[in-house]
Amino acid sequence: MMGFIVRHPVAVFLSVLLHVILIVLLIFKWSDTETTVKVAMQGEEKPVPAQTGEIKQIEPLQTFAVDASMVQEKLQKIKAQEEARKLEQQMLEAKTVQERQRLKTLQKRQKIEQEKAEKARKLAAQQRAKTEAERRKTVLERQKSEEAKRLAKLEKQKAEAERIKAKEAKQAAALAEQERLKSQEKAKQAEQIRLEEEKKKLALEKENAVKAKENEALKLAQEKAHAAAILQRQLDEEAAAQRAAKKRKQMLSLRETYISAISAKVRDNWRTPARISPKAQCDLKITQTPKGSVTSVKILNCNEFATKQFKEAAEKAVYRSEPIPAPPVKELFERVITFEFKP
Repeated sequence: MMGFIVRHPVAVFLSVLLHVILIVLLIFKWSDTETTVKVAMQGEEKPVPAQTGEIKQIEPLQTFAVDASMVQEKLQKIKAQEEARKLEQQMLEAKTVQERQRLKTLQKRQKIEQEKAEKARKLAAQQRAKTEAERRKTVLERQKSEEAKRLAKLEKQKAEAERIKAKEAKQAAALAEQERLKSQEKAKQAEQIRLEEEKKKLALEKENAVKAKENEALKLAQEKAHAAAILQRQLDEEAAAQRAAKKRKQMLSLRETYISAISAKVRDNWRTPARISPKAQCDLKITQTPKGSVTSVKILNCNEFATKQFKEAAEKAVYRSEPIPAPPVKELFERVITFEFKP
């Protein structure tokens, strides 16, 4: 019952409120049907109050005679109304008892349903716990199986690794034996090569010794030839130097003769002015062509006795000396000749 009220509080409240309203309406109906009966005797008034409702002040009635049958009818009517009210109240109480019985039955049903639900919940919880235990057991068994498989795989891998290791060790031993044999073969070949190289070295040393002797003899011969060549070159150079010195001497002599010839010709063409000092002296710089034509004359380095008339007379003497005497040999030709001129 309480579970139903907790689950449906609004419905229960509305149901109770409806019953209360019905009861109040019935009570007010009965109160309205009641009337106030007054029996007035001559000289006094005795009002009969109503059971419910507000008492109103009733004005005094005039004295009149009451019919007994009317009063009896009125009393029967009141009694009938009272009986009807009691009957209705009994019916209401019966309905209330019935509603209470229904609510009690509903509470019992709800309690049974709650017990069933609780039992079902417990069974479901037990089933879930059983299922969870079975799941855990399955997971544990699967883990054990996987662990066993993993261990078996590890053992297999370990065995495979051992097999591979043994195979590799065997291959390494075979390779080591091959390397040892190769090393022996290489050592043997190296020894043979060393012996051959030793023979070649001895032969080469003998050959080099012979070549060294030949080279030594050739070197001595070359040194002698070189010394002879140096001596001959020195002799030739000395002879050439002597010839060159002789030629230079000859050329200097010829040049002096050449310059003297030019100076003599200029002096022959000299026209001495009246007042010229015999001590006058100048250097004449003559520019000529290969044919002896004079292109320019410059007076240089004159002493204090050389006057202007002397310088001009000297310049004119050069131009009158054209063509300038030719050199005895072509090598002596100089385009510019400078010589000392005196009167």
